[in-house]
Amino acid sequence: MVKRPPARKRPRKAKPGTKGLGPAECRLDQPTGAAAEVAEAIEKSGGYVVGSYKDPLGGHPLSLSILPIDAVEPTPFQRDLSDAHHKRLADVINKTGRFLDPIIAVVAPKGGFWTPNGRHRLEAMRRLGAKSITALVVADREVAWQILALNTEKAHNLKERSLEVIRIYRGLGGRRCHAFRVAVRVLPRRTCPGHSRHLL
Repeated sequence: MVKRPPARKRPRKAKPGTKGLGPAECRLDQPTGAAAEVAEAIEKSGGYVVGSYKDPLGGHPLSLSILPIDAVEPTPFQRDLSDAHHKRLADVINKTGRFLDPIIAVVAPKGGFWTPNGRHRLEAMRRLGAKSITALVVADREVAWQILALNTEKAHNLKERSLEVIRIYRGLGGRRCHAFRVAVRVLPRRTCPGHSRHLL
């Protein structure tokens, strides 16, 4: 009989107003370090930094930016594009005449930008002939490897989740780093004993 792993503990509900930053604390007048490098990469690509701030939960720097749409590509290990889903998104965006849901992006290793969360929005905007796209650019590239936890615009089925974990593992060159462990933990427990869990 296969022994089931212990149930995963969820964090307790925190007391209201006890975690993160207040509105004024999120202000970031002058990005430094990795955030400054990101701002420079955005400008070099022909993009425009609308503003920079610290995210209200973890205090990590973010850049709200307008990127040239040709400078953005999905991460190479993402699930396959759903033709029906991106066409539906294009129809909705076209009807509203507004793009109100920025994609998440990181600076790609060889220039340009990757989006770990926003492939269907990106393709919908391309379908509409858009010149640029709004993005939240994250300084930490490791976020790109946490796609399974981030991507909520179209729910993954089990096959898609498993395929993405395999692609992430290959993309990392077989390294069992923290980002890969985060990706694997998103898989349902029942898939782990004979498949992905041994990679942890």
